[in-house]
Amino acid sequence: MTQKFANKCLSTLFLLSCHGLAAAQDTAVRGALTSPDTWDPLLRMIGSLLLVLALVAGLAWAAKRMRQGSSFQGGLIQVISGLSLGGREKVVLLRVADEQVLVGISPSGMSALHVLHSKPEPKQFDEFMEQTQTLERRS
Repeated sequence: MTQKFANKCLSTLFLLSCHGLAAAQDTAVRGALTSPDTWDPLLRMIGSLLLVLALVAGLAWAAKRMRQGSSFQGGLIQVISGLSLGGREKVVLLRVADEQVLVGISPSGMSALHVLHSKPEPKQFDEFMEQTQTLERRS
């Protein structure tokens, strides 16, 4: 929905800037025929362009902020920790309700590696990760 809204805003801004450009060109042509002062339409056109660019930058900033706010931190699933194992492989520790789930992520998909029913101590988790890496190296 946010992407559709941003696309509609950008297309509206584009149409408005095209209309403003045509009006500025029309005024510049008429002004060139009647008055030697052609700076006024040119300055209006540049001001309009700067306004449109500022609006586009503001919309991009707002869209970025909206995407950052849509994380799982306040919901049922929380990302506790993640560890990159290689170029495209990763292990992520998730908290789901009262359990912690160790998930392996690779280009071929995701899979639950282990379910921890209680919170492990940091040393226990480090030992578990070392054991998991040792097992992966063997296979």
